[in-house]
Amino acid sequence: MSENKYAQYQNGEVSQSVFSSLMFKSFAFFGIELLITAILTFGFSYLFDYIFPISEASNMIAYIVLTIISTIGLLITSFVVGKNAITNKSGGFVAAFLYCLFMSFLLSSISFYIGYKEIIGTAVLITSCLFFIMSIFGLLIKKRIGWLVAIAFGLILSAGIIYLINTFMLFPILFGNTGLVDTVVNNIYIAEWIVLIYACIITIIDVFKIKKMSQEGNNSNSLALYFSLSLYSDFILILLKVLSIILRSKSRSN
Repeated sequence: MSENKYAQYQNGEVSQSVFSSLMFKSFAFFGIELLITAILTFGFSYLFDYIFPISEASNMIAYIVLTIISTIGLLITSFVVGKNAITNKSGGFVAAFLYCLFMSFLLSSISFYIGYKEIIGTAVLITSCLFFIMSIFGLLIKKRIGWLVAIAFGLILSAGIIYLINTFMLFPILFGNTGLVDTVVNNIYIAEWIVLIYACIITIIDVFKIKKMSQEGNNSNSLALYFSLSLYSDFILILLKVLSIILRSKSRSN
């Protein structure tokens, strides 16, 4: 390392340059992924309205089929992108595009099933505000975040326990004990809030990880793509939970 480069390193200039580059690429990829998802979701939503006949039964069947296809596709493409990031290989952009494609299928199937496009717009606005605030927190945190990881683990464990309890409560309901239906619905509502808080904390953690990895000199495109999909997944998870809470609140008030 030359004396000039060494002096820059000592003053933190080189680290800051790498930090800005990786941060820029991660959020740039993230923005492109959201744009692709928005365009595809908009198109698929109207395509599904045109293809599938308007009936409650057909809507449910179409929603289930599209959700299964989307989930399988998301699992496969996320694995490919993660593997490319670990091995530092190129070629993850195709997998990232397919990830956005399958996510668009999932979101458009939800839009097609619920039918309230104005509610989806409200959910996107709330999600954007939450994501922006959590990103700022992630950038401002300077010390270790082990305590945040512990909280996130506790939250997702709590939500998992609630969902597990609900699963066992379904058996008495199937055998005629309808008195437990309200309890199951309330448990789901609580679990949705817990997962939303978890998603917000995970967003802070992911932004913090991007900052730390940048400061350590990591600057590969595959890593930036991996981080961008992490941010993308955080955003979508927050969006789905916000949308679910709005819909449940609407149904509870009616």
